[in-house]
Amino acid sequence: MYFHGSFVTQLGETVTVQIVTGNSRAQEVEIGGADGRLCFSDNPVEIQSSVNDTFDHLLRSEATIRLLARDFVPDFFCASCMDAVVNIYKEGKCIFAGFIEPQAYSQSYNEVYDELELSCIDVLSALQYAKYHDIGSAGVDYDTVKAAAGQRTFAEVITEILSGACASLDLNATDDGVQFWYDGSKALTSTSDRWGIFSQLTISELLFLGDDEDNVWQQDKVLEAIFKYLNLHIVQDGLQFYVFSWESVKGDSAIVWHRLNGEGTNSITRKLVNIGLTNVAADDTTISIGEVYNQLQLTCKVESIENVIESPLDDDNLTSPYTNRQLYMTEYSADMGDADKNTAATAAFYSMTHDGTPTYDGGAITDWFLQVRNNKHWIFPEPASGMNFIDKYCQNNTNQQTVPNLLRRHPGAGIFALGKVETKTAGKDNSLVAKVDMADCFVVSVNGNGKDDTEAYPTAASLQSHAPLAVYNGPTTGAVYSPSDDTTVNYIVLSGKIILNPLMELSATYKALHDHTYKEWLGGWNDWANPQPSRTSDKGRLYTQKYWKADTPAAKEVWDELTDHGLVPFTGTGPEQYEFKYSSAGDGTDRISKVAALACMLIIGDKCVVETGTQGQISDFEWRTYKTREQCASDDEYWQQCFTIGFDPKIGDKLIGTEFSLQNNIDYHLGIEAEGTAIRIRQSDKVSGAVRFMILGPVNSMWGEITRRHKTWFRSEKWYSDSIPLMAHVRNIILKSFEVKIYSNNGLINNTEDNDLVYLSDTDEKFVNRKDDIEFEISSALTSAERLQLGVTDSVKLSTPLDKSTGNGLLSIYDHNKQQQAKAEQLYVDSYYTEYHRPRVLMVQKLDDNKGNAGLFTHYKHPAMADKTFYVQGISRNLIGGYAELTLKEVWND
Repeated sequence: MYFHGSFVTQLGETVTVQIVTGNSRAQEVEIGGADGRLCFSDNPVEIQSSVNDTFDHLLRSEATIRLLARDFVPDFFCASCMDAVVNIYKEGKCIFAGFIEPQAYSQSYNEVYDELELSCIDVLSALQYAKYHDIGSAGVDYDTVKAAAGQRTFAEVITEILSGACASLDLNATDDGVQFWYDGSKALTSTSDRWGIFSQLTISELLFLGDDEDNVWQQDKVLEAIFKYLNLHIVQDGLQFYVFSWESVKGDSAIVWHRLNGEGTNSITRKLVNIGLTNVAADDTTISIGEVYNQLQLTCKVESIENVIESPLDDDNLTSPYTNRQLYMTEYSADMGDADKNTAATAAFYSMTHDGTPTYDGGAITDWFLQVRNNKHWIFPEPASGMNFIDKYCQNNTNQQTVPNLLRRHPGAGIFALGKVETKTAGKDNSLVAKVDMADCFVVSVNGNGKDDTEAYPTAASLQSHAPLAVYNGPTTGAVYSPSDDTTVNYIVLSGKIILNPLMELSATYKALHDHTYKEWLGGWNDWANPQPSRTSDKGRLYTQKYWKADTPAAKEVWDELTDHGLVPFTGTGPEQYEFKYSSAGDGTDRISKVAALACMLIIGDKCVVETGTQGQISDFEWRTYKTREQCASDDEYWQQCFTIGFDPKIGDKLIGTEFSLQNNIDYHLGIEAEGTAIRIRQSDKVSGAVRFMILGPVNSMWGEITRRHKTWFRSEKWYSDSIPLMAHVRNIILKSFEVKIYSNNGLINNTEDNDLVYLSDTDEKFVNRKDDIEFEISSALTSAERLQLGVTDSVKLSTPLDKSTGNGLLSIYDHNKQQQAKAEQLYVDSYYTEYHRPRVLMVQKLDDNKGNAGLFTHYKHPAMADKTFYVQGISRNLIGGYAELTLKEVWND
């Protein structure tokens, strides 16, 4: 509905009020019209400044519209902000534009005409009702927004917030519309673009998005954090928004404004108004002394990053498309020995595979339980369709065995909770198992075929064609990873456990064993007589696996007769193969630092990690400019933009069938308290921006007297006739406790404790009146010398802006008013210390609101204080009375 009307002030000026509700003008009501439904009260419109003091960075205002209503007007009730837009014009100039405050409307209904008071808020006040990116509103999903989050310029953030709030603000669709102006008081340097600082600085959106939807910042908090960091303020004057510093306002020179949401400049010449009998509107001038602080303390609320990517095994992000675990596989094994023992083992094994209950010291029946897990930040693409395995095969809580069975036959990856219940067949312990301990594992299928010749699988073609097997699809942590100086080094560290799981060959399939009678066994059917390696008997063991299926986890599991081979967990009882004896011919010392197992690709911003050596040392990793597949001359060039992770065996270790920690290339000289595979980041690497991480697939390493791998991870390189393609003997690769974190050596400065980041002004007074409630949500980067001085340690921070011109964290900015290059925090503290360390006169004065008497950037003098000049802190207006009430503060020049 469209409401509009006008009245004339006591100064003879025309004021027009326009209100549009529900974004519709289908119905029109004239305020003061002939139908008498609505009319203005005796004091129809007041505009009030909501500014508390100069510490405010969003200089808000509100308006009150008083009407007389003959009927109930439900259209004025607003369920949410921006449901009703308000424009107030005086003599054709917009002096207020905003919205009816939501959930604040009430109307009495007692008289023929009842007074109806509308509380209206400006755009800066309305921002408190919306979250960043409008999260929580219809169609805006938190997880989707967070997954796409990255580095954004201050200009993009500011423009999106203000433009979104102002989209329907101009009810008259004027030619100029809504305009945003900046005074150019802050810049990167004295020589850089004076009005370009907002486009030259970026910040990670994850700072604003919080840990969950409840912690997403409101839009006014985002805007305030940016302007507070730069010590700038924003005020709305009708359809114009001005971004400025108080130093610009109190100065004598003209302010040259540059438009932020378009082209053009606008110069406001400084005007000086002398307060006197010709322009005052009342004799109730109020003069007071403002608050005095002789010390200011600024605390930076630092948001540090610990995880470069969110681990696929992070409990907080793991869910399951299935309501419960189910029995997936049962192992039957019987250790063999001398002839007598072999007879007993055979009998026991027969009994196991025919649902009997044998009594045999060397036998075991192990039930493995499985639950498919899903991490919303990881996808496991099926090569043929590109769909996530979880999305394609895990629907409706049915057939949980599908995905693990697929990984036995095809390349892929997945997350599974695995747990076992082992029953020894000795019959000496009938204790009940109270619970099944389930552990989450990240499984990459390999499905080697056990061959060492040209038929060995996996092949270069199969590995390349199925890459990547896992993709990190989570929040793109758009942070600044490079340190601020060349004495500090940051490290990305990959840690966890890794297992090359053996093939686990069977004596025979469970079905073949189950389908023969004992007489057939003894009568010459000898397919079963195929002992497999055992960790508890040098004679081997009889071994097989039985797979189960269930329609749903709640249904009883039944034998899956069609599945002879499925996903094999790391049992800890299978074969251990390929002992590490030496690292080069004739050398019995340990000269191998890494057996490569998985190829990975890590891309941050426009840089990626490239491994130039084979031993996984710090010097083997480099940061290079990332090229897309289309930018590369060949697939080989593209796939070489990767690195590998693996393990560091000791002499005597078995490579397959053993749980290893990921290779550690960190020693104490690096100055970080971590263990794992470290990738160095220096200032010169200029690493910042969105993070992408992929596990491409198994590394096609050759093993013999010398370990070799091709420069492309999927090819093999055979140097000796007895070299073994390692992955041909691996069923799958299992990762446990896998994490990718960021550490800093803090410039090798051993701060005894990590203090809060605090900036404090000096004081020489004996009595200290400290203002200590100032907090920055965005904070500058620190050099090692600055960290030593401030007593803080280094870390990668979401709250640090990126200087696009250098590719590093922002260390300082330039203040054109002070002609000083310094940290933003130091400029802030210095500015407010200068303003507040001495008494300043505050004055509230009413002036006739015409002839330019009341202006936001006008200076004033009062005859009672001829030696002082005042600037405007806030303006309130009574429109029918034709006067403005100005809150003025003494200009400081010290």
